[in-house]
Amino acid sequence: MAKIESKDSHLRDILKDELYYQIPIYQRPYQWTEENCEKLLDDLFFNYEDDRESDYFCGSLVLIAISEDSKAKTYDIVDGQQRLSTFILLAKVLATLYAERLTEESKEYLQESLISRYGKKDRLNFNAIGFNSKKDFQYALASFNDAPKSDNKNNYLKNAVYLKNYLKNKEIENINDFIEWLYFKVVFITITCPDADKALRIFNVLNARGLALNATDIFKGELLKHTKEHEREAFVSRWNALSQKCSDNDLTMETLFSWYLKYLNPVTSTEKTDKRLVTWFKNLNKTPLEYLKGVEDFYNAYCEVLEMQDRHAYLLSYKNDDYLRVILCTSILHHYSDQDIEALKELFVKFYYQDWVAGQTRPTREQTCCNIIKALKEEQSVGYIASIVKKYLDDKNITQRFREKLEDDHLYEKHKRASKNSWLKPILILANYFMSDNANPTYIKMDNDLHVERILPQNPDPSSQWLKDFSEEERGLYMHSLANLTLLGGKKNTKAFNQALNQDFKEKKEIYMGKPVALDNKKTFRVMTCYDMTKDVCRYTEWTPKSLEKRKEELINIIESVLKL
Repeated sequence: MAKIESKDSHLRDILKDELYYQIPIYQRPYQWTEENCEKLLDDLFFNYEDDRESDYFCGSLVLIAISEDSKAKTYDIVDGQQRLSTFILLAKVLATLYAERLTEESKEYLQESLISRYGKKDRLNFNAIGFNSKKDFQYALASFNDAPKSDNKNNYLKNAVYLKNYLKNKEIENINDFIEWLYFKVVFITITCPDADKALRIFNVLNARGLALNATDIFKGELLKHTKEHEREAFVSRWNALSQKCSDNDLTMETLFSWYLKYLNPVTSTEKTDKRLVTWFKNLNKTPLEYLKGVEDFYNAYCEVLEMQDRHAYLLSYKNDDYLRVILCTSILHHYSDQDIEALKELFVKFYYQDWVAGQTRPTREQTCCNIIKALKEEQSVGYIASIVKKYLDDKNITQRFREKLEDDHLYEKHKRASKNSWLKPILILANYFMSDNANPTYIKMDNDLHVERILPQNPDPSSQWLKDFSEEERGLYMHSLANLTLLGGKKNTKAFNQALNQDFKEKKEIYMGKPVALDNKKTFRVMTCYDMTKDVCRYTEWTPKSLEKRKEELINIIESVLKL
């Protein structure tokens, strides 16, 4: 069984005559910037000038041996392509700038970094289709000294020009001594792996701070291997277009493909994504372009989901759940009618929000989600899918636990401590959306400008009406409860907010409705946006225990009317 080999290698050991490298088909394009080059050169010269007797560690080089004979070895670069490419650019720049001052030995080191000793083979080759990588790299090597400044798409060229300008401004007393140090004191850990799977595991550990290759990068390479030569350009063009569309919607290709896998094979699985992708490509028995068409169709369905503008769609958007996205896309892909999709959205709000409030986790509902996807693919009726949801809610006793959580007296406190997956803002938004008959209300963005406000404040002024209307025990009972909460919108200004939040109820209502607050600097500040549920609070003439009991009943009735199956 082939093993992983690791050793320290000086730059000269890496860029010597019998070793050759290529950028594999799944690699991303060269992305180093001038800032990366500046940091590299700063580090190199600092170590050269400060401690030239010691080795300078320059990171890892993760390789896969792809061909080997008695005269030469060729490797795919899995990790280190950015640095190694930059060192080759640096070699060309040094050879050009200091041509008249170099010894024969220095010239040999630099020249062999670019091509084999007799000029027959490039040290670095490219197998990355669709990015013009080889053309850009060769152009940078040939033209950096007189290239037009306007060429800003070729990162190799930009960085070669930057390296040239940096070195021109750097006074190197003995260039041959520096080159000797560069090739024999700069050290990489070279890790040679027998296959891509092992190499990527190592890479993703070592490259935690960078932009790791992922399953879809590898899968793209697999698909390209199966793509006919005359279709490759079209495949890469469509792949890149899809990748850009995903990026425009804050979606990664990795996420899109993981959703598509859940659609293709709705089962709970711990198998690695790249293996599942390859398995399902083979199972579908389609060409790469046909397979990609399926992913494109799935993405288009997701765009339709994003464009839904009704209160049920808005509520579902607040729930971060991969299965939910797949479920909605599946209903579109299998051509459910508009009426059925509306009914399904209502059903999924009931399912997900009861589950969320009850405190369930994804693994608990995962199998039910898979069952829903299967039923949608079979084009079962909405009633049949509702029976799947009902069985889950009944079996897990979700509805009773959901009601108990709503009535928790310390709701606000608990959700403030655990805000990451909190359902408090979404459930208040739900109540807000359904206080009117408008099925298409304005979308409420759930960001830092949306605040949960306690109407009865936590620290009222000792002379306030609050202390007359509530005993200490009653304040403890109601202050953090659902009945005492509402939504406010706006930039939070501590001084203005503190002033607003501790007013008596009469004054507080005026501020809720937009009355400006005067600040110490004589400027006024309009504290917040007032939502429907806050306007509803303002119809109360007083805020007392009796008022809170009434509002509790009203809110729970609204929430349950939306969420009960």
